[in-house]
Amino acid sequence: MLKKQFYKTTAACLMAVASSLASAHVNIATENLFSLGDDGREYLEGKSAFISLNLPHSCSDANRNHYPTTDVVLILPNSMALSADFYTKNRHTGEMYPANAVMGTKARVSRNWRKVKVVKGNVSPFYSHGLKDTDTRAIKWLGGHVDNDHYDNLEIKTKFPKIDPASCVGELRVEMPAIQYCKEGYVTAWIGTTGSARFPQDGPKLRLEETYVPYFKVVRDVTKNPYPANCAVDDQGNVIAESQTIRPTDADIDIFGGRDRHEKKHKDDKEDND
Repeated sequence: MLKKQFYKTTAACLMAVASSLASAHVNIATENLFSLGDDGREYLEGKSAFISLNLPHSCSDANRNHYPTTDVVLILPNSMALSADFYTKNRHTGEMYPANAVMGTKARVSRNWRKVKVVKGNVSPFYSHGLKDTDTRAIKWLGGHVDNDHYDNLEIKTKFPKIDPASCVGELRVEMPAIQYCKEGYVTAWIGTTGSARFPQDGPKLRLEETYVPYFKVVRDVTKNPYPANCAVDDQGNVIAESQTIRPTDADIDIFGGRDRHEKKHKDDKEDND
């Protein structure tokens, strides 16, 4: 069983991480009609939203030569359930169920890519018009051409969990690794880890972003879901909200991070190394 990955962080830490990110990174686009907060990457619990992965540039080598992007892979963190602080609900019966960070994810049709593939797989069960244990695990934009003079926004639609009224959780940071494949074999892996066997370290044509990963936040609707009285407060009486982070496992990145035409080669390489 894959180990659940939850981390408690402070709001100050999250702000420090966000402020250190260069605007040229592949990231969740800001200025969304349905977003909240100063950075444009905060979404209300229990809602659905349209989210765009911003692709601002091509890959480059050590000499700053640019290579157009041909494929992009986005990996969703739903192989494991969230903590009991989050839930889904049968609105007819009121019965509560576990939840995932993103649910019912769909990709927008785009003529900029030869194929937009929605990869399905097993997920931790959640409720949405019935109990479900299969959902979108990754989305792959294949056969495109985005050079350094152009950009693209890769749009998805997804639904977020609700936050337990009895908890003191204020936000969930959702990290979604993205891999940018470019011409001549160049790759940029925006995955925030050094634990992936598929993307183990920097190489002549691989740029590994080991401390950075695209993200957004699901935030508590304090108007409809106020904090309970037992939550800790600061000197001014403001609730010290808890934060949690969820991301795909390194195994998820290895399984879903490749392009379809490279899957067999990667499998053969792994077998040779065993």
